[in-house]
Amino acid sequence: MDNVTQYLAGLENERDRELALSMHKIICTALPDAEVKLAYGLVGYYQPKALCYFGINKRHVGFYPTNQPMAHFAKEVAPYQTGKGTLQFKKDSAAFPVELIQNIARWQLAQAQK
Repeated sequence: MDNVTQYLAGLENERDRELALSMHKIICTALPDAEVKLAYGLVGYYQPKALCYFGINKRHVGFYPTNQPMAHFAKEVAPYQTGKGTLQFKKDSAAFPVELIQNIARWQLAQAQK
């Protein structure tokens, strides 16, 4: 069983599994060569170090790109509920800002390769 399948199996319902799969596809499009690992109860993307994570929570979907990109993309993330290194989205895949998520993931990769 791969890590994403393992994460999906631990989710409570089909809706959460669909949301997780949608986030996984969005991130994999931006980071096709990343290794996917489970860490901190989240799905993490590594290339070679941690670039970002996501997790399905009771009331939202969390995207965790760490602090550095949150500052870099401050204007773009402003419309979303945020925390230190966190973006929160409604539990609706239509609400996911696909381009923003992918831009942050790609930016993280570029920073890691410097």
